[in-house]
Amino acid sequence: MPVTVKYFAQLREAIGREEETLEFEGSVSDFKSFLKEKYKNIEDLIDSSRVAVNEEYVEENAKIKKGDRVALIPPVGGG
Repeated sequence: MPVTVKYFAQLREAIGREEETLEFEGSVSDFKSFLKEKYKNIEDLIDSSRVAVNEEYVEENAKIKKGDRVALIPPVGGG
């Protein structure tokens, strides 16, 4: 069972999709590296994004496993 990935805000616009399924198991840090390799033009945006796994924010060393729902949320500016 693959991982479901949801993209928000600028990431969704840059990647051109709201959601995709990927084959991945490993840490959040490794997942960000995996995405930076896949989407080379938005590495900085991926680096600065928060990651939620199964609707809970997690740290870089948290594990992602098959069947998880992963959300990438870039920083939001405003004022």
